[in-house]
Amino acid sequence: MNSDNHNVIAELGSKFGDQSILYKQFTRDGTTTIWIDKKNLIQIFKYLKNEITLPFKMLYDLTGIDERTRTSRLDQPDSDFTVVYHLTSFERNEDIRIKVPLRERDLSIPSITSVWESANWYEREVYDMFGINFNDHAGLSR
Repeated sequence: MNSDNHNVIAELGSKFGDQSILYKQFTRDGTTTIWIDKKNLIQIFKYLKNEITLPFKMLYDLTGIDERTRTSRLDQPDSDFTVVYHLTSFERNEDIRIKVPLRERDLSIPSITSVWESANWYEREVYDMFGINFNDHAGLSR
């Protein structure tokens, strides 16, 4: 990670408290990767898109991962499924990956279509592939 990436983490911690980030995951590709609780999702995304210095204006990708057979969980919380968001800041010339752990008994997460309309299709795809419900999504369907 470069020093700019540490600033993103520090800014999030300053704004939402140190407990807002569950884990910091070091990845082979060097992309800043953090795990957050789903209850903080909308607030954190609104902040990253509209309030942070040099914001992350683009939702680059949103997908899901079935974690139930994963054997190596270094720097990861325990979860059955993970929803992964990849955001891009053109002004920073960097990306951030945000992961949210989910348990099989509660496969629901807030929809982020109120923050990025482009999440609509991605959320429908994740719902269709993994059965993860995106609360307040206007048209989840298979």
